[in-house]
Amino acid sequence: MKISLISLGCPKNRIDSEVIIGEFGVSGYEITQFPEDADVVIINTCAFIESARDESRKIIKQVVKLKEKKKSLLILVCGCLPQLTGSSLLDEFPQIDGIVGSSDFHKLPDIILKLKKNKKKITEIRTPDFIYNSHLPRLISTPPSYAYLKIAEGCSNHCSYCKIPQLRGEYRSREIKDILNEAHNIAEMGYKELILIAQDTTNFGIDKGERTLHKLLKELTKTKEFLWIRLLYTHPAHFDDKLISIIENSPQICKYIDLPLQHTHSDILKRMNRPSWEQTKPLIKKLQKAGITIRTTFLVGFPGEKEEHFNKLLSDIEEFEFDWAGAFTYSCETDTPAARLTDQVPFKTKKERVAKVFELQKGITHKKNIERKNEQFLVLIDTKEKGHSIGHSEFQCPEIDGKCYCSGKLNPGDVFMGEVKKVKGEYDVEVG
Repeated sequence: MKISLISLGCPKNRIDSEVIIGEFGVSGYEITQFPEDADVVIINTCAFIESARDESRKIIKQVVKLKEKKKSLLILVCGCLPQLTGSSLLDEFPQIDGIVGSSDFHKLPDIILKLKKNKKKITEIRTPDFIYNSHLPRLISTPPSYAYLKIAEGCSNHCSYCKIPQLRGEYRSREIKDILNEAHNIAEMGYKELILIAQDTTNFGIDKGERTLHKLLKELTKTKEFLWIRLLYTHPAHFDDKLISIIENSPQICKYIDLPLQHTHSDILKRMNRPSWEQTKPLIKKLQKAGITIRTTFLVGFPGEKEEHFNKLLSDIEEFEFDWAGAFTYSCETDTPAARLTDQVPFKTKKERVAKVFELQKGITHKKNIERKNEQFLVLIDTKEKGHSIGHSEFQCPEIDGKCYCSGKLNPGDVFMGEVKKVKGEYDVEVG
């Protein structure tokens, strides 16, 4: 029996998909990347915001069309969309054979056996409480240069605009010993960079009594095979001096932090249930003083965001010159506190504001790349394309930030010492 999996959403979802494929691999199933060749198609969905749900439904529709030609095809939808919609997804798409919530993906091989035996639609959705461990098989799908490692699941921050606690449950950390075991396995496979992810990596350990990310990082640096260890998805309220110190002083830990700020006006941040700008500003200065590259994200058009609030955001972006920044328009999510706010910002205004943030940030990132000319740094090669080897540096996160285009015969997983010879486009550089 052939299985094809379509994975949507963020790297956290990607890891779940890698575990799903791993489970099917050890269960003796054949894996194909082509849904039209499969006997079973699994869609691992994202439902974080409306655009993600739209994409999930679009993919489901495409797979349903395959079933019109191949009646025996089994379709299973798992992840956040079923967790959100429940059995109503089967009413919307009666061609689906089974729906599985965000905490039950590891049961899929058994679910398929039940479907084949009983021929009845299956619903497996419960309160999210699961997180995979190092004993579950996992087929890593990233290039040989880097691999993700999920250190926690769920979130307990309860930002007013966010559905994650509903979709993924409350925050729960993995055991440090189990994480180290998986990291050792990843290192043995030859991956050069380990990227730690969670909904909030800086909250690691809080559900067990104290934040212990600094302890985890200290243990991970004992795995000398890793060139770099990178932190994504941090929270400005959950840093402390111990954490900053180990990032600053450990050669293996990237001097790079993904720090979603969402906004810089305290009126808006209060409405978001986020830390105030007065709390966050000293942290940014401390990180920048330590020479740490900052990538951030801003959420514009939040209910109540007036022109004065937005102009302050632009002013702060200009002042702090973040190395990398993304921006998103606010998506009104039902069953969140922000959805009950009455002073929603018009869609046209939101689009105009997000465009202004991108335009401002493009100039800042371009300038930063020019300033790196003649600076020597390592590049980790990710892929090859049209005569170039393409990789990323310590100050760039793969799949998110700009790329380094390198000349020479370099293969994925190779490490190259070079310098910026030319700034290429808005975000990329040529390195020689």
